[in-house]
Amino acid sequence: MAALLNTTALGKVQGTTKDGVTQYLGIKYATLKNRLADAELIAERDGDVLDATKDGPTTVSPAPGCDIEQAHVQHSLPKKELTQSDVDCLNLNIAVPANTTPSSKLPVFFFIHGGGLVLGANSWPQSDYKRFVTLSVQKNLPIVAVSINYRLGALGFLTSEDLRNAGYKANNGLRDQRVAMQWVQKHIRDFGGDPDNVTVAGMSAGAASVTYHLHSEQALFKRAICLSGSFFLVRALPYEAHEGNYQQAMAALGLSDATPEERLKALLDTPVQDLVAKIPPSILTAPAIDGDMVLSDVSFEEIGKQDSDVPRGKNWCRDLMIGNAEQDASILAFLMPHLKTNCAKRLTSALRTSLASHSAEADRLLAAYGIEEDTSDDDALPLVLNYINDITFLAPVLSLAQGWLGNAHVYYYNEGNPWDGPWKGKSNHILDVAYLFQNYREFMTPSQQAVGVTFAEDSFKFCHGIAPWPAVTAGNIGKGFSARIYGPSDRGLAAGVVHEPYGGETGRRNVLFDLRPGVSLDDLAKAFGIFMTS
Repeated sequence: MAALLNTTALGKVQGTTKDGVTQYLGIKYATLKNRLADAELIAERDGDVLDATKDGPTTVSPAPGCDIEQAHVQHSLPKKELTQSDVDCLNLNIAVPANTTPSSKLPVFFFIHGGGLVLGANSWPQSDYKRFVTLSVQKNLPIVAVSINYRLGALGFLTSEDLRNAGYKANNGLRDQRVAMQWVQKHIRDFGGDPDNVTVAGMSAGAASVTYHLHSEQALFKRAICLSGSFFLVRALPYEAHEGNYQQAMAALGLSDATPEERLKALLDTPVQDLVAKIPPSILTAPAIDGDMVLSDVSFEEIGKQDSDVPRGKNWCRDLMIGNAEQDASILAFLMPHLKTNCAKRLTSALRTSLASHSAEADRLLAAYGIEEDTSDDDALPLVLNYINDITFLAPVLSLAQGWLGNAHVYYYNEGNPWDGPWKGKSNHILDVAYLFQNYREFMTPSQQAVGVTFAEDSFKFCHGIAPWPAVTAGNIGKGFSARIYGPSDRGLAAGVVHEPYGGETGRRNVLFDLRPGVSLDDLAKAFGIFMTS
């Protein structure tokens, strides 16, 4: 059923109402003068009725992206026919309970998709919000849900001195996200949302993006949800590293000997799919430390201290919900199968390099994970993934909670994957959002459905300012700690609360949190970096 909304500054907007939810799709939040330009907020529009009944173009990314994500979920949903665009891609989707009015002032759930800053779209079927919003109404915790597209890959994150001298800033992808937040502040009231009650959530690289926005001195949102990701997952690189990255990209495009002007023209005028095809995966997609969007690289030592000003957003964002899945590192094994080759030997070397002055501690850690240098690749990979999971996904959760000034709600997702594939029975990366958004319900048992419903209801409560479970306060990890656990449903558990950060029902190891003096989590993160580049 058609739904026509009269807005304050955007004119009339045509949406669609079905099953008690009205969806407005493909609304442009910004314009681009060209594919590398700054996003310019759409503050107002004139003209005919804005057709928001169908998805807008996605940002440019490898075509099989949706299939890749669903392959890791290990269950497929029917795909949509979606177009890509380099300049008309900055759009958002909104889902609201039917009959919502500007006076409703509902909490806003603003979601940033993951995909390693290379893949992803707000219109993939697993990201549809109709069931999510329907459930919020059923639980008497109604929300307005917003999902966005932002520039990915080279168009979102490639930078160089030449580009900056030509007026093209670094971190287009993060800048797009911030402009989308500004659009919400300006326009969401017309759709029934409360601009003063926005929760920004993200998954994986989307969660990393959320933590990067916490560098801001300006309050951008009220609450934050970080699902399996932080700035430790997608590390920001200095301009020097990006310069080398840019030179590699130019070589891949056959532009090594071109002038800066010729290179810029090629980046702006080459058919965009040719750019995607020619720039290899070895060209890193990462934020740049630009002194604006990203002030500096972060350390575990900084974020774990309450008296530290890192990230600055903990001074204006008081409520944080943050957690990880038991096997989040599965995504690295899935996307980078080459990591398996000589993985025991390479991690052994990486740890001994990063802990060169603490060799006994390196040996103790390797023994604790059951890793020996000559362990076969097949046997070693799960053990190495355990280490990666702990340093890249678990340690940031506990460190951020420890340094948070307000309420840090920690969760552990332990529900096993119910579908056939290498991760069946294990809580792999992305599975939590597959459960959260309710789009796989008919392929689950009632007990599995209960996990997803509980996870979603807790998220609704958080958006409404209701503590879904006891928070970590005053950095209290060692005493008085509480965390929510979800699953495993095959043991009769939809959700529960634990009172220790690791061990027991948490499904989390304490190996990295029992370090000898002189060894830090930052040393162990350095070992992960060495391993990944070896």
